[in-house]
Amino acid sequence: MVLTVNVSKVRTQDVPGYLYYSSLTERKPAVVVLHAFNQKPEDVEYYSKGIAALGMMVLAPKYTDASDGVAVALRAIRKLKVLSGVDPERLGLFGISLGGTVSLLASTQEKVRFVVSIGGWADLADLYKFLSKFPQGSPQKYIADLVKSTLGEPDENKELYELASPITYVDKISGSVLLIHGTEDSMVPASQSETLYRKLKELKYDVELHLVEGGTHTLAGMESTVLNLLSKFLKDRNIL
Repeated sequence: MVLTVNVSKVRTQDVPGYLYYSSLTERKPAVVVLHAFNQKPEDVEYYSKGIAALGMMVLAPKYTDASDGVAVALRAIRKLKVLSGVDPERLGLFGISLGGTVSLLASTQEKVRFVVSIGGWADLADLYKFLSKFPQGSPQKYIADLVKSTLGEPDENKELYELASPITYVDKISGSVLLIHGTEDSMVPASQSETLYRKLKELKYDVELHLVEGGTHTLAGMESTVLNLLSKFLKDRNIL
């Protein structure tokens, strides 16, 4: 398995987070790995190490939420572009949940070779309506209330919701797109990725959608499945 490869981990300062790599002997593809909401880089270390073991340079930065996530992702991509040992023509973004959405949004502002979203949303207004139906005290209702306290209702602040929705900028997303979503995701329904997939296909994007049967939000416990899908996706496009 890829995780048997020795991976080095270095703390970074200018873009707070960690850099992972298996060797520095040749120029290699690189990726920014973005954690989910209310997480930190250490929470996605399995992915960071697993992707590095595939032969990639990985930068896993820390960010707070959607308000700073895109800016952090852009700084991370720009750092990788000038990093010794990185092939700037084979850069990508990889994110989980909020990190997936941030990856898609960041790709509209900085050209990348590929984008991977695991359980990310495409349309925040639709997601808000879905989450609002859950009872008070549920994690879904908590997120809905958090969104409402920040942005208000979709009908009141349509533009703010659109700004946080990749579907708004679907024609500006750069690179090949890999969407992975659990069929049992009760936080961000798989229909979010399905909608984005259809829009991207209409625009003739190179896009794949994989619905993981029985997978819940963030696909916890199915990380090896995600890594296998990612590895094949990148090899099929000569990125790995």
